[in-house]
Order: sequence, then structure tokens, then C-alpha cells
Amino acid sequence: MQSLRREFWVGAALVLMLAGVDGCGKAERTGNPARPSRSAAKKAPDAAELALADMVSAVASGKPSADMQLKFELRGRPVVGEPVDVDLALIPAQDLDRIYATFQAGDGLEITKGAKTPEVDRPPAGIPIPHTLTIVPKRDGVFYVSAIVLADSSNESVTHSFWIPVIAGAGISAPTAVETAQPRTPPGH
Repeated sequence: MQSLRREFWVGAALVLMLAGVDGCGKAERTGNPARPSRSAAKKAPDAAELALADMVSAVASGKPSADMQLKFELRGRPVVGEPVDVDLALIPAQDLDRIYATFQAGDGLEITKGAKTPEVDRPPAGIPIPHTLTIVPKRDGVFYVSAIVLADSSNESVTHSFWIPVIAGAGISAPTAVETAQPRTPPGH
């Protein structure tokens, strides 16, 4: 008899637990006004977060550092001979005395505007510093823009290097069927 009672109480406890779990789920799904939903508790994203959402990180040269980020976004597809703007965001992770950056185009690209940022004194940590760079591809291909970011703090000066890849026109084309179908004559024949 005791065994039957124990099984009854265990079963009853299990039913109550399942009902409680199911009830919690229903309160969230139905939007119970007494309890705010999880989505209502989240804060609205700020404008800086939204602006960075479409940007990608530039490739850090050497050992990656958490002290500095450089993000970018091309405003359009690069076409040979036509200018395209590149939106940039420098994001220092610590308080600095001063920061600025210079940009150089690799072979096949030309920078027509924004090759250097203005010096920013005492930029707040974590706040993006916007800059726009205008580039003009000279031919189809995969190219890069290098960025050298100089960051001065009260106890040191640090240089960070980044690469921004750019695919212009068709990029690198694969060999055509005619080029791959032609038999090659071995040397000496």
C-alpha cells in the first residue's frame, strides 16, 4: 500500500510540474499583460549599432588585437573607371589621447578622396569614428586598400594595420573553356 501511495504522490508531483511548465509557456505566448515578454524587455538598438550591422571587419595584419577595430561597407559594386565610396568605422576599445588613419590603394585601385582621416582627440572607447573613402578601380580584379591606424594613449603609441579587400568588375576570371581545352605540347617536341 505504501508503494502505491508513493507512486501516486510522485505521479501527482510530475503532473503539477508539467502543468506549471506548460502554463509558463502559454503566458509568454499569449502576451500576458502581467508579465512582459522577453522581447519587450530588450532595449531598442541605437543608431550606431544599426550603422555597424551591415559593415564587415577589415582583416587585421599580424596578430589580431582587441584594442582597435576597423569595419567597412562598400556603397556599391566596384566598376572599372567609376568611383565608389567605402564607409569606414574606426572603433577604439580603450580611451585614447589621439587617433588617426591613413589609407593606401594597392595596384589596380586609386584613392580619390579620404586618403587620411582627421586626427581625433580623446575619442571615447567603443564609439565608432566614421570616415568615407572614395576609390576608383583601374581594371577588373581583386585588390586591397591598406589602412594604418595610429593610436596614442598616455603611456604608449601603437600602430594597427588592416586590409580591406575589393573585388572590381568580374574579379579574377576562371580560364575559359577554349583555354582549358587546347592541348599542351610538352617541351622539346
